[in-house]
Amino acid sequence: MSFVKISAKSPRRRGIKGVDFLIANDNEPFVLIEAKLSGTEPSQALKKFQGVLKKPAIQLVEESESYRMIPNGDQYILVAPAYQWLSNLP
Repeated sequence: MSFVKISAKSPRRRGIKGVDFLIANDNEPFVLIEAKLSGTEPSQALKKFQGVLKKPAIQLVEESESYRMIPNGDQYILVAPAYQWLSNLP
């Protein structure tokens, strides 16, 4: 069995909009995660960070009933009900 160093960081800076979490694997960005109470459109910050980093992005929403894939340039952002997506984590 091998182990991988996983970290979660909040890439926010004072006065600059960012995303809620950046999950990294050995300090290399792996996935961007934004959490919202409502609203099924990805935030502008999430779109921007995904465009720059070219990594998968997920927007978790408390008040959502289904999964959606939203185009963002040449990539997609997954918009998902938080309770469903989180319950599938190991």
